[in-house]
Amino acid sequence: MTDNPFGHERDAELGALLRSHFEGDQHAAFVARVRAGVTAGPLDILGAWMRPGIAAAAVIALAAGWYLTSGTRTEVASTTPVEVFAAGGGADVMLATTLETK
Repeated sequence: MTDNPFGHERDAELGALLRSHFEGDQHAAFVARVRAGVTAGPLDILGAWMRPGIAAAAVIALAAGWYLTSGTRTEVASTTPVEVFAAGGGADVMLATTLETK
């Protein structure tokens, strides 16, 4: 190992350790696996993810559609604060407040 950890020179000892670790006794099998991975296209690699991904997207779309269509929602024709408040069931409160102040 070198004395300076930030030195730009090659470290012969570390290089030999890495080479012996990566090559091992099955160098030909390692090279064959690397070449098979390089020659495979991106669709071959991502193809295993396609069916589960489409299934997950369909489940999420169905759940979102169910959530958006279920439940009681009141549609408000106008967005003025009075009409929005009244559409939510606040008309009685507005009437009571108006009558109490007079």
